[in-house]
Amino acid sequence: AIAPLRDAGKLAAVHFQFAPWVAFHPRNREHIEECQRQLPGYRLAVEFRNKSWFSDKHRALTLDFERERGLVNVTVDEPQVGANCIPTVWDVTTPQLAIVRLHGRNHDTWNTKAGASSERFNYDYNDDELGDLAKRIDEVAADIIQVIFNNNYGDQGQRNARSIMEMIRGGVVRPPARYDGLPTARG
Repeated sequence: AIAPLRDAGKLAAVHFQFAPWVAFHPRNREHIEECQRQLPGYRLAVEFRNKSWFSDKHRALTLDFERERGLVNVTVDEPQVGANCIPTVWDVTTPQLAIVRLHGRNHDTWNTKAGASSERFNYDYNDDELGDLAKRIDEVAADIIQVIFNNNYGDQGQRNARSIMEMIRGGVVRPPARYDGLPTARG
């Protein structure tokens, strides 16, 4: 299903968001390697949901694992409210592509299961938060930087994306060297 995107040069990566129960463990690293074997010729982006991957003990091992295998480390901004929240790790593991995923910071709804999923991500970043994020994004050393807003309640993600783009274009940070518009498929 995603081969036409790849073949047309319109697919930057296949994005794998691993569930909170996928902790730092040899069998889970083997699972990620199997995902790569099942998708030869595709770049994989990895978003962890268990903080054990980036604990003090495992952070360097996780980043080395991603670098050695050419996996894109997905930088995540989210509320810090439990084992299913990872710290924001700005390390780039592939110089060709970096992905930043902004989930919002709604502490009250992050771990709720009731209602629409958009309720969990009901968070409107303010200008100070967006400015700080824009500066951090500006420091990312990658050829292509994709920023994905996942605060999808109403039009928050679209408005926040427009604001951060205006901050970048307005000189808060340097404009990107190029924008190629390549989408990321989620696995």
